Amino acid sequence: MPKQQSGILSNTPLLPFILVTVLFFAWGVPNNMTEPLIAAFKDIFKDMSTFQASLVQSAFYGSYFVWAIPAALLVKRTSYKTTLLVGIFLFAVGSFLFFPASIKQEYWFFLTALFTLAAGLSFLETAANPYIIAMGDEETSVRRLNLAQSFNPIGQLTGTFIATNFILKNLSDDAKKAQLNTQELADLQTQELAILAKPYIYIAIIAAIFFVIFLMNKMPRFKAGLEEQKENFFAIYKRILKKKRYVLSVAALFAAMCAQFGTFAFTIPYLKENYLLEDGSYISTGDAGDILFIGVIVFAIMRFVCTGLMKVIKPANLLAILSTIATIAAIVAIIYPSNFGGYMLVVMCGCAGLLFPTIYGLGLEGLSEEEAKVGASGLIMAIIAIGIMNPIQGLIVDLASVNISYICVAVAFALLIGYGKIINSHSNRANG
Repeated sequence: MPKQQSGILSNTPLLPFILVTVLFFAWGVPNNMTEPLIAAFKDIFKDMSTFQASLVQSAFYGSYFVWAIPAALLVKRTSYKTTLLVGIFLFAVGSFLFFPASIKQEYWFFLTALFTLAAGLSFLETAANPYIIAMGDEETSVRRLNLAQSFNPIGQLTGTFIATNFILKNLSDDAKKAQLNTQELADLQTQELAILAKPYIYIAIIAAIFFVIFLMNKMPRFKAGLEEQKENFFAIYKRILKKKRYVLSVAALFAAMCAQFGTFAFTIPYLKENYLLEDGSYISTGDAGDILFIGVIVFAIMRFVCTGLMKVIKPANLLAILSTIATIAAIVAIIYPSNFGGYMLVVMCGCAGLLFPTIYGLGLEGLSEEEAKVGASGLIMAIIAIGIMNPIQGLIVDLASVNISYICVAVAFALLIGYGKIINSHSNRANG
């Protein structure tokens, strides 16, 4: 299996690296379709509150939490490849379930589809991230993971584009719906739920193709020492929970998910409430989606930029710098709800670009192969933060306003400043 001999991909099997990196792109698509779904469900189910709509995030990221440990157990007992295949299969099934959900027209059915889809993503992320770290030299592991993860926001960008242009912009506005009678509204809801489901059917087909490709390709296996292979899963977990760096990284990843997805999920509601057009009217859902799309572009570009910057700036230090900028931007968006506040959300999207892969890589740094397999589940479980914090943020929107809800995001970014400084200080002491 050909390997690059130097640089960020030193001693890395290239074809398996490329195939797994494609998966980072693939799961980015539905990841960023969930945020616009909040706005879509509110538009389709007219009596739905922001809190109820944000349960999309609870179903999606709650599934990450539930399935992370089973996924890690599967990795340990079988292989990375087997776990990836299970993940792709569930990804395809969950995406396909949007079709019967659109026929049933029940909100809980859509949440079930999202839960199943996200179960697949939990298996994929639990296996793919440590797999990338294992594919090469340890000293370049954080940069290598950032490189692979750089393709995830391209998938997110694709997801945002699909949700905005093929879902949100095809939904009728409130003015049109106000003119319809009860039967016409019911017919329109049927049409709009079919529009919502259609992209997911195509995603299911593509996921099935991915499954066949991975099934047919040989993937490298990484062997741990005999004692570690025999060691009990929970015994390893108990040992790594004594490592301060790992525990801090799990907590930091929880904060990072609150910061990143709190920014993304409520960008459209923030803009619809605060962004004024030249004629004095507020921006539409579709046009607000275009600005979110720009934010995801900046997010994607910054992940590549940060991978390059890590050659000269330590990852933890870069994390602290960008978290500081994002905290300031969040405070401005809270205090000055306006067009300028909307631009600050785009700045925050950019600052969030390095969060997940950097914290994930720092958390697994120094762990053995078997410890990384087990520790991956704890880091993935931290994604439950989205399912916890987004409904809280949605409740604040219902009780106060969307700009006030960004206090949650500001606090999360502020906590990450401290994490970056602690890890940077710990690294300096270790090197000293």
